[in-house]
Amino acid sequence: MKHFKRTALASVINLALFGIPDAHADNAALERRIRELESRLEKLDQASKPVAAAPEVEKLTRKVNTLERKLEVQDEVTTGAFKKLPVFEAGADGFKISSSDKKHQVRVRGAVQADGRFWLNDNTSRSTDKFEVKQARIWLEGYFFKDIYFKIMPDFAASSNILPDAYLDYAYHPSASLLVGKFKPSISLERLQGDADGTFLERAFPTYLASNRDVGVQLHGGFSKPGYKAETVAGPIDTKNTFTYQVGVSNGSGDDGSPNNNSPDTDNNKEVNARLFAHPFHHSGYSWLEGLGFGVAGSVGNPDRQALKVQATPIGRTTYLDYANTNTGFVTPTSDGGQFRVYPQAYWYSGPFGAIGEYVVSSQHLVSGNTDVVQKNTAWQIQGSYVVTGEDNSFSGVKPIQNFDPLKGKWGALQLAARYSELDVDNDTFKIVDINRSAAKAQAWTIGANWFLNSNAIIRANYENVSFSRGAARGGDLANESIFATRFQLSF
Repeated sequence: MKHFKRTALASVINLALFGIPDAHADNAALERRIRELESRLEKLDQASKPVAAAPEVEKLTRKVNTLERKLEVQDEVTTGAFKKLPVFEAGADGFKISSSDKKHQVRVRGAVQADGRFWLNDNTSRSTDKFEVKQARIWLEGYFFKDIYFKIMPDFAASSNILPDAYLDYAYHPSASLLVGKFKPSISLERLQGDADGTFLERAFPTYLASNRDVGVQLHGGFSKPGYKAETVAGPIDTKNTFTYQVGVSNGSGDDGSPNNNSPDTDNNKEVNARLFAHPFHHSGYSWLEGLGFGVAGSVGNPDRQALKVQATPIGRTTYLDYANTNTGFVTPTSDGGQFRVYPQAYWYSGPFGAIGEYVVSSQHLVSGNTDVVQKNTAWQIQGSYVVTGEDNSFSGVKPIQNFDPLKGKWGALQLAARYSELDVDNDTFKIVDINRSAAKAQAWTIGANWFLNSNAIIRANYENVSFSRGAARGGDLANESIFATRFQLSF
């Protein structure tokens, strides 16, 4: 301001000097003029000074500043809270709730299978045409802290075993995970396939010489080809890594056995099972061999008078080997003593083509009263499938390129399949079991078609013919079983 005053005063003086025609004008008049201009400048300077704020204004200013800070803090808190909110997802893979940091997740899944089974030969003594709900499951699965996985799966269509799966899997590292609870023992290849992912309505003969479910503990892991990272896989089977293993100890539930809910183990003997499986052409660059896998599995046990489950046909599920049908003078046998199983197994998936092969030798010591025999049953199967609409075939099912929508000319995916399977019962079995009421051999050939409406809904149709050796009165053969079955399945 002082600089401004001096500049203004000098300007006025210059104007005054240049505006006076005579340099010797009256000095007194000039001095008065200067004093008058200085007085005006002082007034202007005073007017430009800030005026002290009134108390009300200061109070209002403080309130505004306080509110602004509160809004800033609230915004910070809200932003932090939103970051911690769970993430909800819903889609074809089920309904998922995940934590914001992705360390925890709970997933809701379900499956419904509605079947129709119709016998094409007049064999009413062993079969009845029927509709039934084969499965009605809804289950929870997920993980906590990224590596503690769980699965709880009840089945509301089951008559007794209403909790097929209930396990925890501490999958801390791909090479070593610990599975505990009730799950599928890692023995039969086709048994390990997802219940909604199989090619046919029911599994083949080899599957039924292994346990269905069991309670125990299993160490498992996978390794990848050098230069590639192994994947962490929870559960009893791993189809993603180059080399996998499973080693477990369980109570032992017998051929096709599964412990009912909370059923106690009746002896101290346990069953040891193990499985090695390899995908030697993973990451090889040969796409037609990438899906080739093979391995071997087995079990060793020592059951103590364990009850024997009947053997039944794959799709008709009608009994052809009933251990209660004993020879005269014998009582129902049990499995008592040394028991073992060996399962060579393989599959191959390449583009729309898929195949599974499996063989089993199952040996157990049978006791009936004072008589005992060593029963060594064998079974095998080979199956092939082809997706005629061009989608990739896989062990975990088929995902249609186009979902079923006929008004738009979209028809989903179609898979055709065929299978042959047989089971031979050891002849020593019939020292205590009546061969006139139980067959010594069963052979089944099956053809099927699977119509994938989308990745969740499938319509299946199977035809199966089963022939038998022995099992009828006076040494005759049981009549062939000829059955058509269909299923509408939804799984998510």
